[in-house]
Amino acid sequence: MVNFSDRQKKILSLLLKSDEYIKSDYIAGELAISKKTVQREINTINMLLTKLKANKIESLRGRGYAIPHESKKAIQFVFKDYEDKDALIPNMQQSRIEWIIRKFAVLSMEEKGYTLENFADELFVSLTTLKKDMNSVKDVLQRYNIQLSKISNKGLKLKGEEKNIRQLIVDYLVLEQSELHLDKIFSISSTDKVSVEEVVIRNIRKHRIPITDIGFRNLIIHVEIAISRLRLDNGSIDQKPNMIEEESDEYRCAKSISKEIETKINLHIPENEIVNIYLHLLGQKRMLIREDTLSKRIKTPESELLERVLVEINEMYQLDFRQDDILKNGLLLHLESALHRIRLNMPINNELIEEIKNNYPFPMQLAKLLSSSLEKTFNIKIDVNEVGFLTLHFCGALERANSIQTNKEIRAVVVCTTGLGTSVLLKAKLQSKLNSNIKVVGVYAMYQLDDIEFTNVDIIISTVPLPKKYLIPDVVITPIVSDDDIKKIQEFITYGSTEFSISSLFYEELFFSELNYATKNECLSVMAEKIYDLGFIDEKCKESIFARENMATTEIGNGVCVPHNMDGKVFRSSICFGIIKDPILWEFGKVQLIVMIIVDKKAIREYKELFLEIYEKVDYQYKVDEFIKQKNFIYLKKLFN
Repeated sequence: MVNFSDRQKKILSLLLKSDEYIKSDYIAGELAISKKTVQREINTINMLLTKLKANKIESLRGRGYAIPHESKKAIQFVFKDYEDKDALIPNMQQSRIEWIIRKFAVLSMEEKGYTLENFADELFVSLTTLKKDMNSVKDVLQRYNIQLSKISNKGLKLKGEEKNIRQLIVDYLVLEQSELHLDKIFSISSTDKVSVEEVVIRNIRKHRIPITDIGFRNLIIHVEIAISRLRLDNGSIDQKPNMIEEESDEYRCAKSISKEIETKINLHIPENEIVNIYLHLLGQKRMLIREDTLSKRIKTPESELLERVLVEINEMYQLDFRQDDILKNGLLLHLESALHRIRLNMPINNELIEEIKNNYPFPMQLAKLLSSSLEKTFNIKIDVNEVGFLTLHFCGALERANSIQTNKEIRAVVVCTTGLGTSVLLKAKLQSKLNSNIKVVGVYAMYQLDDIEFTNVDIIISTVPLPKKYLIPDVVITPIVSDDDIKKIQEFITYGSTEFSISSLFYEELFFSELNYATKNECLSVMAEKIYDLGFIDEKCKESIFARENMATTEIGNGVCVPHNMDGKVFRSSICFGIIKDPILWEFGKVQLIVMIIVDKKAIREYKELFLEIYEKVDYQYKVDEFIKQKNFIYLKKLFN
């Protein structure tokens, strides 16, 4: 067997995460080693990869190292066995803290303890270092109202209310399932697992509960955690809703699921666990809004708040969604379950969140405006996963505003794993991107396909591979509907799109290679004043840049922020770049690169593509570092061309 050292694993991990070349000095800085050591380690890694019949790491003078795209899968496959064993030993304090908490979460599924010596040995750190880490671990656990207690001489274990321990398990194990195999953690056999899934599917069909594939997985994981914890004789989780509708489909379904599971696996399911299955079913995202059922809703605090936010968006961006009933009904329907989940502290995992953040930064800002108003009005906290789902509704609204109308109509069913927001976005995106109308006649979870009559359907458009072929053609696309996805279905629909040129927005006069200021307002003032002096904007537009920043920070990570205008006149759209000599604290982190976007409101629909193109150039820290190091306008032009 070929063995990679811990350092070599870390180098491979860095390279696997990047689509571009990474310089040796960046790798050296990340691992706290010399460039010479990096070179030696790369040579050794290449020899080991050769033994494993995997392609070598490429090296290019002046650019650094990269794993060829076509070779990544092979290397990931080779590397997978190490990741399965949690072989990447964390060397940064924050990584160690998260690793320790995950370890405690795993141990809680086995009722085992772990000594400090065990942790120190596995992490290759001293007891002194570990004890410092443990203080931070205790701080994190305290946020869940969980403590560490001693098990005689066997070490430490988690102690707290059952619902809090389960929430920790979800946050640190379920949401990290790319690194850990849950099947190896939960004490439920593969036979019992299949039985549980069959029971749940049968009952949600029987009681006609609308549930997405993600919702289905979340429910299954909840039940598996419950079974594992109950088998350890832990007390059942105790949620106390104000009212249980015992005659509701959700409660009847929960009772039926629990009764069948008891029979199948010979384990008593207490009433509290039945209530929690009921709450999970009640808190699920709906699959679809039927357009023929769209109507004026009764006024509620949520609907009145939404109307105010849509007025605010129109005033800020001249985007009028006030007549978009699909958006309003979709958001209100989503909020029915979302607010229920939030108030009962039942967070939902959004598997698309990174794609949403990377591909839809502008719609996400609109969603943040809504979530901010919801937080203030209802005194709640909305996490980034929920904001991501809200974002999808605004994505759909933007696509509808941009939609192309033609005579031809394609009838399609969409197989969607993530629910209402994605289904609405899929339909709007397809209508916008294609030169013909497409009518989505239904949106379904995968397990529902066998129940569909395909007589009047032309195509199945799915966000996941289908388990079998049906009577009509099908095509698999990503939930964000990329251009590559459009090409896959162009034999059915004529493809058309427009592009927005970013290169025309750069001006050398708006390139600040060294801003020597200590505050964000000073930096913004210098840049905005220059744009104003050149006659590109009026006074009102200049002031709106600061107003936008005061509403919510424009930081996007990696030491970058993207301030922009909201109001006033733009005589010439432009992008102003500012490199700060020494990074300054913005709001949540330090910023060294400012990308100030000034866009005419008439071009606001291209804004999201513009933002995305900029984001792609700064989505990794090493790219930002290289940009700051160059401090050159010609380099900037080449980079974006």
